[in-house]
Amino acid sequence: MASVAGALLCVLLLLPAHTWSPGAAEHPRDCDAPLASSLPQASFSSSSELSSSHGAGFARLNRRDGAGGWTPLVSDKYQWLQIDLGERMKVTSVATQGGYGSSNWVSNYLLMFSDGGRNWKQYRREESIWGFPGNTNADSVVHYRLQSPFQARFLRFLPVAWNPKGRIGMRIEVYGCVYRSKMVYFDGPSVLLYRFDKKFVRPVRDVISLKFKTMQSNGILLHREGQHGNHLTLELIEGKLVFSLNSGNANLPSTKAQSNLILGSLLDDQHWHSVYIEQLNTHINFTLDKYTQYFQAKEHSGYLDLNSEISFGGILTVGRSLAFSHKSFHGCLENPYYNGVDIVELAKKHKPQILIMGNVTFSCPQSQIVPVTFLNSRSCLALPGNSGKNKVSVTFQFRTWNKAGHLLSSEFWHGSGKFVLFLQDGKLKLSLFQPEESIRNITAGSGLNDGQWHSVSLSAKWNHLVVVVGDDTAVLPLVPMLIVSGNIYYFGALYEQSCEAHKYRGNSSGLYHVDVDGSGPLGSFLVYCNMTDTAWTVVPHGGPDTVTVSGAARGLAHSTTFAYGAGAGQLRAAVVLAERCEQQLVLSCRAAQLTDAQDGSPLSWWSGRTNETLMYWGGSQPDAQRCTCGLEGNCSGSQYHCNCDADWNAW
Repeated sequence: MASVAGALLCVLLLLPAHTWSPGAAEHPRDCDAPLASSLPQASFSSSSELSSSHGAGFARLNRRDGAGGWTPLVSDKYQWLQIDLGERMKVTSVATQGGYGSSNWVSNYLLMFSDGGRNWKQYRREESIWGFPGNTNADSVVHYRLQSPFQARFLRFLPVAWNPKGRIGMRIEVYGCVYRSKMVYFDGPSVLLYRFDKKFVRPVRDVISLKFKTMQSNGILLHREGQHGNHLTLELIEGKLVFSLNSGNANLPSTKAQSNLILGSLLDDQHWHSVYIEQLNTHINFTLDKYTQYFQAKEHSGYLDLNSEISFGGILTVGRSLAFSHKSFHGCLENPYYNGVDIVELAKKHKPQILIMGNVTFSCPQSQIVPVTFLNSRSCLALPGNSGKNKVSVTFQFRTWNKAGHLLSSEFWHGSGKFVLFLQDGKLKLSLFQPEESIRNITAGSGLNDGQWHSVSLSAKWNHLVVVVGDDTAVLPLVPMLIVSGNIYYFGALYEQSCEAHKYRGNSSGLYHVDVDGSGPLGSFLVYCNMTDTAWTVVPHGGPDTVTVSGAARGLAHSTTFAYGAGAGQLRAAVVLAERCEQQLVLSCRAAQLTDAQDGSPLSWWSGRTNETLMYWGGSQPDAQRCTCGLEGNCSGSQYHCNCDADWNAW
């Protein structure tokens, strides 16, 4: 045990924590200047305002002009107050007040930040998941110093709770300092190669630091290679960051020749992520954002025998051409440093140590793609469609770990049909309803709940509908008719608890997902809502509407199973919720007796939800063991309980 403790102590002493950041020129204690107080009113915006004197421009801390702060038109959890700092700044703390001399203040709020004002990220306090504590009165100042400062141009304050006897009211201040940033953008197959000075002397400790931002789940961030196949690589693989060391020793099995360390997930979210790597011989200190992991690579000298150059964004072959054995990085790097050397500064000055290949620029463009997160089963995004156009065409990407969920739905023009696109068991399923036609389904893809981005294309025109997910295509023939796009497309969930709730919203008959237990453990499922004087919920099954059973020798039974699109628990909950519930199973017969004429034993039956044997049919009653005509006494003969028992050769 003593030797183990000694080894740990040695690693901790050799790899001390790193506190220097190349992006901030100021000492942290000097980075607390007020950033909002000197901004013009146009830099403040909000979701709404109670009046012109309650606008966002009056939300500066300790100011009394206007009505003395920002107050939205409606006090609910959908309001926000936004600040544009003019450029990316380092933010170290925030402060809040209520509306001057009023009963309006916020007691709890969330803080969001963004580079471009479109793609937002929530700041999460380590000691709480409930946001920031706010005010208990209108005029005292509540100051909060951020444990982990961040860099951003835009900030949003989202009130979560406020004085129940008043309204939302806020005055705010943001503290920090100028953030100096140098960026490089890799657009497709491209690389930036840094070659060390000829007088390069291998340091005792190697330090690499950078930030990255991308929407691509795979790509090489940096690579360093030796003469014998040994290499050091930092790579995004399916949204995770993988740091690998390979000794290049062919005499060793692959598990011993290579050491890997994996951190993070979903890092392709178009937000900045910081990386810091310290290497001392085989000791590695690897930090991603705020999370640090220590490990020791295998004891092989090949790890140290690396060439005196590092490539960023891709891998170069010996002939100095781009290698495509690994996917090149597509995105932005910020402040890449190697042992204190500013890589971007050398590249911008065209220093001889730098070789650039491919499309590399020194700015980070704002992405035109904005991801949208649906937080619960009632989150929904409604977008206008090409109303009246004689085709439907929709493309989007999604990623999730949920095996089931609503993705997209829309009605065709003038009630000519409706489609619902959703996940079921990790597969993409489309259900289509057209008037006077049964519900039809097609399925494409599998394992789509893997947390990776998947591209979806849906198109419908005249007599067919096509769904494409990845490399899988499914085609559904349509009833010949003119397909005309509706006016609204619903993305994400739109789950009401019942068809009655959809009727109350003014929705017409069609396919809908319902979540019968609300926020309970049961998931949603697809139903057909028949909107008459009341709202009937029809749960479809996966089998055909009519099943033909041919004759068979005695003792050889024919069985048919109807699988419903809802589980047993969901069906039970739907029955409990309903005022009235019906299930009808109709049997048409020709030369087919339901009971044995000799001993009266049943020859046909069906099983219900509890697997009990049932011998009554449409229009009859449970436990009657006869058809409707047997109950009413009007079968073809008084000795029969069902007309089928007459064994006629006619339907």
